[in-house]
Amino acid sequence: MKYIKYQQEAIKELVSKTLTLLSYHNNRQILVFKSPTGSGKTVMAAEMLRQLNNELSENPSAPTNEVAYIWIAPNKLHEQSYFKMKNAFTETRDLQPVIYDELDHSIDGYIQPGQILFVNWESINKDNAVMVRDTELSASLYDLTRRTQEEHNIPIIVIIDEEHMFGSRNAKKSEKVLSHIQPKIEIRISATPLPETMTKAKETVIIAREKVIAEEMIKESVVLNPALEFNDPLGSLNQHLINLALQKREELAAAYKAIGVNINPLLLIQLPNDGESMNAEDNSVKDEVINYLNIIKGISTENNKLAIWLSNEKTDNLNTIANPDDVTEVLLFKQAIALGWDCPRAAVLLIFRKIESFTFSAQTVGRILRMPEQKFYQDDRLNRGYVYTNLSKDIIEIVRDDMDYLSALRAVRRENLNNISLWSEYNERTSAERNRLGSDFKRHLLNTFMDHWLVSTRITSLFTAAQLDGMDEEECDEEEVQSQAFKNRQAVQDKINFNVRSISIELVEDLEISGEIGRSRIDHKAKYVRTMQELDTTFMAFCSKMLGSAFEKVSIKTLAVALKEVMEDLFETFETDAVKIILYHANRPKFEDIIQRALLRYSRVLAERQRTFKAKGFVSYQWEIPADRFYKEDTHSIKEGVQDHALMPYIQLNNSSSPELEFTAYLEAHQEYIDWWYKNGDAGKQHYAISYTNIEGEQSLFYVDFIIRMRNGQVFLFDTKSVESDRNAVNKHNALIDYIHNDKNKDKNLKGGVIIQMGENWKYSPMKIENTKDITNWDSFYPNEY
Repeated sequence: MKYIKYQQEAIKELVSKTLTLLSYHNNRQILVFKSPTGSGKTVMAAEMLRQLNNELSENPSAPTNEVAYIWIAPNKLHEQSYFKMKNAFTETRDLQPVIYDELDHSIDGYIQPGQILFVNWESINKDNAVMVRDTELSASLYDLTRRTQEEHNIPIIVIIDEEHMFGSRNAKKSEKVLSHIQPKIEIRISATPLPETMTKAKETVIIAREKVIAEEMIKESVVLNPALEFNDPLGSLNQHLINLALQKREELAAAYKAIGVNINPLLLIQLPNDGESMNAEDNSVKDEVINYLNIIKGISTENNKLAIWLSNEKTDNLNTIANPDDVTEVLLFKQAIALGWDCPRAAVLLIFRKIESFTFSAQTVGRILRMPEQKFYQDDRLNRGYVYTNLSKDIIEIVRDDMDYLSALRAVRRENLNNISLWSEYNERTSAERNRLGSDFKRHLLNTFMDHWLVSTRITSLFTAAQLDGMDEEECDEEEVQSQAFKNRQAVQDKINFNVRSISIELVEDLEISGEIGRSRIDHKAKYVRTMQELDTTFMAFCSKMLGSAFEKVSIKTLAVALKEVMEDLFETFETDAVKIILYHANRPKFEDIIQRALLRYSRVLAERQRTFKAKGFVSYQWEIPADRFYKEDTHSIKEGVQDHALMPYIQLNNSSSPELEFTAYLEAHQEYIDWWYKNGDAGKQHYAISYTNIEGEQSLFYVDFIIRMRNGQVFLFDTKSVESDRNAVNKHNALIDYIHNDKNKDKNLKGGVIIQMGENWKYSPMKIENTKDITNWDSFYPNEY
């Protein structure tokens, strides 16, 4: 599983809240998992179930030791999830995905602990459905769930995928099915969960869309009907929209090719009417689309550039259409792919709707949200989805909760602009931030033992810690190793008792209690010797406690193995003896101290490694004023009266800072001396940035506010500030001065830095600075001097 921070946080929260709900007395406890389309809901749910199952089996204090699962999904989405998880759990065998036919249907049959039964919603929501009907030959689903919970005392957790599909006209059927099953917990998953479900939920886990975008899993925004032009209409409105959508697909294909990425973007075309059956209007639009694509564009099923996915017609190239470089350019469909279909190269969507209709499905739009390589590109056009539709803009209604980031404001680079080329940087994301114990942890643990317990024997030791760690049995003399192990034991004999044969607990025996308040003398105790299986469980719980929340759960096994191997390397203890020695009540605090020291040492190594990888992740490229730029309509607006901006119309952030607004007005007031100016973005690899070291000592990115080209060719890079308004202002300014004087920029004719308003003047320093308070001697920016 790729390490993605929001996914790891959500999985941890899901496991914790599920454990809480398992401890409650009543059944039908609801947990809602709300996560945007494209965020990896199925991946997170699968990993959550795996971690939950491990927690239940390894943690003695868990509410139960075992659980069975039922995964319910609409349409054929359950098959997709079944095959994904069957593949995922083939090696680990933590869980066992099954379908109904693979269960034991005998009179004694039930759902086994750790089994995930995948069920199609349509196969159980009718009274006469085979799975819920009693027969002489086979137990029904309800028989199996009753036996599982009542006869075998195994709680059932039901996972309801795409939960929003189980409401409205399906609500009564859904309630009937779940009331028959009576699961302990219902985990309801959706990007847009039903309001009534949110009201009934005991617990919720919600992933914000911004976090998914920040991890570059889904596109920054979706642009609706970009650059519609009807000055030269091409045939019917439908044909015109097809042409525009194809042009956008070809533009994106050229953009991928220009950056050397082998991805062939896909255009999706949806027929007008809801539902899967075709009517006269659907067939009319279908014929028009197919004829136009074939005759005008040379795109057909014969050359595999067109694929069709309809209830009564499916082309063979659907099998390979999800491949990044597949030759298919257009997919014609109805509702079938609106749910669960995963094709990350899908980039453009054309939706035909009935004339009287004013809505379209957010689930359908979700098909073009995924980033094909799970990362953003420097060419911002590739970080957006594009939707064309024949609906009137002022009556469009979309599920707001799922599509609240639709973008509709577009600015275009002015014709014949004297563009410039500047070195810019962005940070390519890495997985180095993962907090887990690696295979090298054993070496740090062993060295910690040596430093704190065996310092007296280290000088005379026959082998160093590194040699002991990597030595094969054939490479060393057994007597020498045993001799060193004896010395090591002698060195710690005042700390550690190695003569532990068993771990036992004493239980009160034969004690009569009168029921009255007072003390009772305990005369008899029974000694219970823990089995090796119980000790292993306790040992894993001990390792989990030592790691706490600082490291991922996967590190528990790494720590356990490292401890056993180090005990063997240093003291020649067998694995079973090592567990007893470590858990022995008098030894345990000493081992806790050593482990804590080793984990602290390793945390420092991880932190340094993360800093190094982050520094390596900075990529340099040539940046220019973009051909166009899209802005979010809910946070930006068109600013009238601005004429000199590089992109027109000028689109301004609604809550722009006062210095930015004042400086914008200053630039417009001197446009006779200014060729153009550009207001830069403040995040993302498509915007202009330079790296600098912030006050925490970390390498970061500085997005300069304004790029200005004067009529004489002079270029200014200014970042507007108020006095002492930014803790990092000095670091940013000085990094920009170094950048301006770098040899690779010697022919760029650059000036600039932090710029601060002082009365009617705008002051900046052409030299490095120590603060932003004493600015009296800074230079003033007068456009008429250039």
